Amino acid sequence: MIKLVVSDLDGTLIPEGTQEFEPGFFEALEELLNRGYEFYAASGRQYVNMYEKFGEYADRIGYLSDNGALAIKGGKRLFVEEIPRAFALEVAAYAQSMQEVDILVSGVEHAYFFPKTEWFKDHILNVYGLPAKMPEKLIDIQEPMIKISMNISDFEKNAQKVKQRLTRKYGRYAEFLFTGNGWLDMLMKGSGKGKALGEISKLKGLKPEEIMTFGDNQNDISMLRATPNSYAKANASDDVRASAAHTCENVIDVWRKVLFE
Repeated sequence: MIKLVVSDLDGTLIPEGTQEFEPGFFEALEELLNRGYEFYAASGRQYVNMYEKFGEYADRIGYLSDNGALAIKGGKRLFVEEIPRAFALEVAAYAQSMQEVDILVSGVEHAYFFPKTEWFKDHILNVYGLPAKMPEKLIDIQEPMIKISMNISDFEKNAQKVKQRLTRKYGRYAEFLFTGNGWLDMLMKGSGKGKALGEISKLKGLKPEEIMTFGDNQNDISMLRATPNSYAKANASDDVRASAAHTCENVIDVWRKVLFE
């Protein structure tokens, strides 16, 4: 029996390239919660940005933010995974040195970015709607860092090149995963949404078969592998689809067919 439903946002519940949930999502979420299922949103987004997206439902659900580096329910932190400070600063500085890369660093409390263009500044503050800070230097970030994200310009042309450079230099300690909408994120080896989901499962005493997960990108693979009730979006890449037990065109349709009947 399914007790916990976990879904990625961008590209899964929020159509790629947009900022709004697919039509009918909140009506389906209302029914899901009223039927007694628990719901966690899992995203590379920062917690404050995720919380704002859910409006009146924000306090009724849980969150695996920053690719699982932070888990929160009811305002209570359930799990936090920090990046060692020296390593975070080194990787961020190296990524920032690439002409085609803008970086966004997540702390436990705040997000920080260093825009090279007005486009990126507007994208973070206005399109993405993230109340991020703009310190002068990376070293000015004083709080623990939990995620480093890289927005890559001319993504189709530069994405693989940037990923390969970072992997060659730091691949012994970290993974670099595409997360959609032009982003490449760094995860420490063994971390990610799957690890956070495992911690939540332990706290709640849940078995893998009592969990259902949905995702569409490389940062979803670890949580798709965590349960036999996993669904990759049909338009996901081969490696993502291969990590899931099922594929689907639409998350809401699966809820209606599997959970609401």
